[in-house]
Amino acid sequence: MVVVNHMPLQSVFTVMFEGITKNSLLAIPFFVLAGNFISGGTLGKRLIDFCSTFLKNIRGGIPLACLISNALFGAISGSPPAATAVFAKIVHKPIAESDGEKMATGLVTSAAGLASIIPPSVIMIIYGISTDTSVSDMFIAGILPGVLLVVIMAVYLVLKCKKKAKDPVTAGEIGQSLKRGIPVLLLPVLVLGGIYSGFVTPTEAGALSAVYCAVVSIFGLKEIKFSAVPEILRDSIATSAQVFLLIAASAFFARALTISQLPQWITQSFGSFPRTGFLILLLILLLVVGCFFDPSAAILILGPMILPAATSLGISAIHLGIIFTVTLSVGMFTPPFGLNIFVAQSVLGLDMKEITKSLVPFILLYLIGVIIITFIPSISTILPTLL
Repeated sequence: MVVVNHMPLQSVFTVMFEGITKNSLLAIPFFVLAGNFISGGTLGKRLIDFCSTFLKNIRGGIPLACLISNALFGAISGSPPAATAVFAKIVHKPIAESDGEKMATGLVTSAAGLASIIPPSVIMIIYGISTDTSVSDMFIAGILPGVLLVVIMAVYLVLKCKKKAKDPVTAGEIGQSLKRGIPVLLLPVLVLGGIYSGFVTPTEAGALSAVYCAVVSIFGLKEIKFSAVPEILRDSIATSAQVFLLIAASAFFARALTISQLPQWITQSFGSFPRTGFLILLLILLLVVGCFFDPSAAILILGPMILPAATSLGISAIHLGIIFTVTLSVGMFTPPFGLNIFVAQSVLGLDMKEITKSLVPFILLYLIGVIIITFIPSISTILPTLL
């Protein structure tokens, strides 16, 4: 743009700066910070223990507890790598003992992908901002697709896993797990309840989540010392900075694409396909891109380009956003660059080949969900329409 089109260099940085001066983006560092406070204390373990108490007498009770806990964690943080790190430490060993190493590794690494789909989701925030789509509507639209994927994986776990606890759950165990779980169970209620009731915006919900996790971890449960807070803040800043650099660069990239008229060319080219053909090509494109690119970068680049073509075929921005979110979430645990795989490798100390093999059935389960969500748009659009 500078050399060929003679754009002043200052304009490049002006566009990049404008790309990150949006209030909605403040939700990202807040949710990242909340996830890091959860990772630093026992809130994640309390969540697992609560779910395990109610599910231990069901076939595959511990794996199911891991699955449900990941879904609830998604309603708190919206970060798949954070979910992988938290639950790999807590629940990998018990699942490996009851149902095998392959099941434990595959489930822990793949179930964390739900954190991108169950609202609030960082990916949904980025899609909403990059395509001028309501973030609140995206959050509402993500509920049923998230539930669908949980159901698909739950059915597989019940059929695949054999073992269950022989001892019945006692009232004392239920009471104890509920007491321990209240601090973390209240958070999804506060965050999602606040957003859907209109009491807080998604950005304010992120701030509420971060403050709540900090207060509970430091003052309530006293699990995190003040001396550990600077390190938690540093980790959160580093993660947020990576995302914001992507957003800033993509803002200028989008401007360059607009000037080159590439979006118009894509709209004309893709618009010539029938709706079904367009959706099939889109899924293939996103699955391939998800293997090599971070979901945030993929959405920032592809979202604004694909949306006009999708709209011309009668595909709503909300439905398209859910397709992007769910399909790119699969990329979080597919080789060669799935971030969840690297996190699991770091936490569990396993060979990447072993992790990749364990993920095959779960990738197939997600793909079933992706196809259903893509070709039945009402799953994504019915709740935003009603609410």
